[in-house]
Amino acid sequence: MFLTLPFLSLLFSIIIAYFNIKKNKGVIFLSVFYFLIGLISLNYYLFTYDSQLPWLLAILYGHFSALFFLIGPASYIYVRNTLSDQEGLRRKDFWHFIPSLYMLVGLIPYFLKPYPEKLALVTKILNQPGELYTNQIHIFASNLVNDFIRNFLYVYYAWMMIMLLIKSSETNETESIGSSGMQRRVTIQWLTIFVAFNTFIASILLSSNFIVLFSPENDFSNLNEYLPYYRILIMLAFVMPLLILLFPRVLYGIPQLTVEELELIQTKKKKISVEKSELEVDDSFYEIAQIILNYIETEKPYLNPRFSIRDIVVTLNIPQHHVSYCFNKILNTPFPTIKNKYRIEYVKELILKDKGKRYSLEGLMKEAGFTSKNSFFQAFKEIEGCTPKVWSEQQKAI
Repeated sequence: MFLTLPFLSLLFSIIIAYFNIKKNKGVIFLSVFYFLIGLISLNYYLFTYDSQLPWLLAILYGHFSALFFLIGPASYIYVRNTLSDQEGLRRKDFWHFIPSLYMLVGLIPYFLKPYPEKLALVTKILNQPGELYTNQIHIFASNLVNDFIRNFLYVYYAWMMIMLLIKSSETNETESIGSSGMQRRVTIQWLTIFVAFNTFIASILLSSNFIVLFSPENDFSNLNEYLPYYRILIMLAFVMPLLILLFPRVLYGIPQLTVEELELIQTKKKKISVEKSELEVDDSFYEIAQIILNYIETEKPYLNPRFSIRDIVVTLNIPQHHVSYCFNKILNTPFPTIKNKYRIEYVKELILKDKGKRYSLEGLMKEAGFTSKNSFFQAFKEIEGCTPKVWSEQQKAI
């Protein structure tokens, strides 16, 4: 049973990235974190509880050690970017990758070893668990030292995340009302759970290093007795990404108005100052949602078969996760539904104006931006409760 949990964690991390990367690029750091946590929990499980898969251990052992140094940075950058409503890396973030680079360089000779040698090494470790720490595959330091550095840095990043949450709570004592305020509260609660999870896991990993360091006469042979609580790590590595799937709202982060969005609002309402707009965050996002709808209504971009949410992002210069937030949380209607609604309204206008019957149903479909008959008929029936032909006949009878 426990062996399946790390694999499920890896799968969930991929699912989270696949379905949300276009909405909010900051999610990639969360997915990377979950992927690495799943991978490292799989490593620990195979070494401490299941010795029946030496071939898999030979593939995993050592080859991902450099990536494990990114667990702390990935979680920290995710929390920081979520609180500041930013995407991507900053110029100074390259410092976070130096420990991982150090580990990667030191493992190059090990990477070049043939697979049979790696399999023999893993088999030796399984027979003599102490070899997991006394063995040295890194050219600069032993495994125990490198693990200690990695876990110490992880604890440091956990502390930095706690400081970010404290600072955020101090600078945002008054929360906005409405959907934006609720979104912020939900996200802060999620980040608190996430940081607590990181702090707990980092403490477990660093504690295991201290246990080994202070073992009597450096006897590591009873490694399994020292590390029974890795099952907790495995369980948490599975539960945390599952919570994301159950509560996907947190993936929107905490939307904050950008300068471009404030300029859009000011263009529409010149009497409202920037300062006031910044205070009335919830009202401002309703304004952004209305601006998006006005653009769709006036420019009719939905007539383009390739019209996507990205077109709104580029045209109005609004972050993509803000656009998604406006559709799903302010307007309470997904983008595809609104797009189909406008297309169906356009079809209805054509039917009413088309007294000469210039358009066939296929012509109406293409004119409105639909690319297939199935999607056209399904959208029309969902919105109007009947087929285009029935609706047309009903209008004639009126």
